[in-house]
Amino acid sequence: MENAQGAASGQSDPQASPYVADNAAAASESAATESANETATAPAPVAFPEHATATVRRGVNMRGFLALGVVVGVVLAIVLTYAFPPHPDFSRGQVLGFLLVFVTAVSAIVFIGIGAIIEFVIGRNKREIELQKADR
Repeated sequence: MENAQGAASGQSDPQASPYVADNAAAASESAATESANETATAPAPVAFPEHATATVRRGVNMRGFLALGVVVGVVLAIVLTYAFPPHPDFSRGQVLGFLLVFVTAVSAIVFIGIGAIIEFVIGRNKREIELQKADR
């Protein structure tokens, strides 16, 4: 109802107009304007250099250190649970659960720290390489 009143009062909104002809005309005008804008602002082709240099360095796979820390923690918790005599107040399952939580977390943190130290030492070794543009 408001669209009809707006069109009757001379305030035409091309997207909300109830007349098909008005919508088609507005769409063709906006399409012509967009295509003119696109052709006017088309980017020039980018010329890539034939040769370039880049700095590369080796990195450490931290997920591997994390996984190794978790595995070592689980094995260590199992060994600590069954290597000593059972506790009189807790069952072996409870002791294993406590040790799994804490020993696994600590060993994962220690192994991530080892990985970070290795990353720091290896990260200092950088190489410059020459990149050459490949033909397609």
